[in-house]
Amino acid sequence: MEHDQDSHDKLNVLATFSKATEAHCLCATLESNGIRACVANETSNTSLGASWFGPISAIWVEVLVFESDAEKALEIKNRLADDMVVEEEIPEWICGCGETVDAGFEICWSCSTPYAGSGDDDTTTEESED
Repeated sequence: MEHDQDSHDKLNVLATFSKATEAHCLCATLESNGIRACVANETSNTSLGASWFGPISAIWVEVLVFESDAEKALEIKNRLADDMVVEEEIPEWICGCGETVDAGFEICWSCSTPYAGSGDDDTTTEESED
């Protein structure tokens, strides 16, 4: 039974999340890139009541990948995290149509014009200084 010890059979924890939806988003992204992934401990927050005294690994939702896919999966996870940080850096801005768009949104809710800082269009302006 030596083949049971092959590296491709071992599961590694790629990431942990407090919410199952975040874990499923990463899992779906990995699978769309050809990496087999699964979510573990999905119901542990509910069943344990998310106790402050319990071991963290018992209450956090985990994304698991095979060891042979771990390096590529980590690259994808890091790219995804970098993309999320960029989106969060968009400040509150005033669109060319005059509507104020909340921070983090790169498209005007009123006229669908993209934020000027996104590089898609230069018809929007950042909120003016008082």
